Amino acid sequence: MALWRGIGGFNTIAAGATAYWEIEYGSGRDVGAVVARPNLTESQINVELVATEQGVVARQSAGEGAVPIIYTMRIRNNGNWPIGYNLNIGDWQ
Repeated sequence: MALWRGIGGFNTIAAGATAYWEIEYGSGRDVGAVVARPNLTESQINVELVATEQGVVARQSAGEGAVPIIYTMRIRNNGNWPIGYNLNIGDWQ
């Protein structure tokens, strides 16, 4: 299993907000199971980030070649404060 820590750039998510993420491995690659989790980039009490609705989408290709495979997920801030985060990804490629 490969573990990629802190990918996707730094983001701030407001209390009660949900962020939508997409990950593509390039050239239409299907890498099997992909697990995403938020990676807190600051310490804050009473903050909970939750990964939900993880899925995979096959999109129409813009031209010739493999059908793009896109891994999707939502990160929700169930806490009472905004918090900085990025993603940790686990996959079996």
